[in-house]
Formats: sequence, structure tokens, C-alpha cells
Amino acid sequence: MNFLRYVIGSSVVHRANARTKVLALTVLVFTLSFDPSWSSVAIVWGAVAVTFIAARLPLGVRPRPPRLLVWSIGVSLLFGLAAGGEPNVDIGGLSLGLDGLLVELRFFSVALALLALSLLLGWTTAMADLPAAAGWMLGPLRRLRVPVDDVIAALTLAVRALPLMADELATTSTLWRLRPKNQPNVVVEMVDFAATATTSAVRRATELGETLVNRGPVVPATRRASWSAADLWVGFGAAATVAAMIVLP
Repeated sequence: MNFLRYVIGSSVVHRANARTKVLALTVLVFTLSFDPSWSSVAIVWGAVAVTFIAARLPLGVRPRPPRLLVWSIGVSLLFGLAAGGEPNVDIGGLSLGLDGLLVELRFFSVALALLALSLLLGWTTAMADLPAAAGWMLGPLRRLRVPVDDVIAALTLAVRALPLMADELATTSTLWRLRPKNQPNVVVEMVDFAATATTSAVRRATELGETLVNRGPVVPATRRASWSAADLWVGFGAAATVAAMIVLP
């Protein structure tokens, strides 16, 4: 998945300040988490579709989940169907309870909706602006002597390291698929793959640590926020989505 990969554009969503988009994402996530009803899920998916079209994002950025993940979700849905529960549906004299299946479907719908919101933020916001937006939101905690600067520094490193680790994992997976299949034991192959991925992660972490030692401490950027009409549109869209989630049953 193209997670936290900025897609260059000039749409109203791209022009909005990162602080506005992070705040809108946080409000939507909290609202959907506390009210994961079917109507709320449908409203959020509608907001995702409208935002995707408004941002004029190409269809090529859409995620392509691996088959193993798709099969895992299918198996989970089968277990949910086997759990039964009301409402019941009669098919050919066989009564099937759909409560477990509906619960599984709603769980996956909520999880995928939250993932879609995060992907939209990453596609329309430069990575360098995300730590500053988080620092702006955590600013009031400074009065409580919370080490906000340290938190922002950690977020900066995490945001910058995530794409590197994703590329490293993709490279390791490609090399693993192309190597000769000399080992018939699938478990041993998975252990070897995990060991290789762990070694790559440790190597990346060592290089990042050496770079930080040579460069010095990470100083979070504290630029003054510049607001525009695009922020009003994004804020209005988020507020309308939250209001619809609260008002509709």
C-alpha cells in the first residue's frame, strides 16, 4: 500500500494546512470509534469517496492487499457465520444466524474506513508537515509539563522511517519469492523470511542511529500556521460528516 506517500496535486485538499487535516482526521476517528453504527460507517465511506474525488487522486494509488490478507478475512467471515445468532435466515430448510457475520462485517468496515482516512491524509499531505501538525495539537499539553518536543521528535523519526521499512520489506519479499525453492518446509521458509526482515530492520535502525549521532538532536519545526480558504472547506466537510454521524440514528 502507498502509505504516507505524498501524491503531488493542487486540489483543495492538498492546499489545506496539515494541521486542519490532522485535526479533522482525529475528530472523525474518535467519532467513528465511539459510534461504529452502520449509518456512521456509510457516512464515513461517503466522505472518503468525496474526498478522494475532490483531491483528484489517480486510481493507481488504491491499495492492493495481498491474497493472504483477503483469504484471512474470508476465513474470519466464515467463523462469524458459524457463530450464528439472530437475525436468522432460512435457506433450503436450513436456518442460519447472521449476527456473528454482521458483527464481523461491521468490524472490518470500521477498520478499513479508518485505514482509508489515514491513507487520504498521507496522499494529500507532505510527510515533513505531519510532525508540526502533531506538535500544534499537543501544544496545550506543555502546560502540564508533558515533553511535547520529545514526542514530536519521535513522531518525526517514525514518519520518516516507515516508508524506508516498507521499501525494505517489499525488496525482501521480492527476493524471497525469486530465490530457488530448495526448502520444502513452509514453516522453515517463513522463519528464514522473518529473520531476513528482522536483520534488514536492525540494519536500517543502526544506520539511522549513526546518522542521528553525527547530525545531533532532532529539533522540531515550529513554524507559524498559515490558514486559507481550503482549510475552511476541509473543516466544514469534517464538521458536516461528524454532525451527520451524530444526528442520524
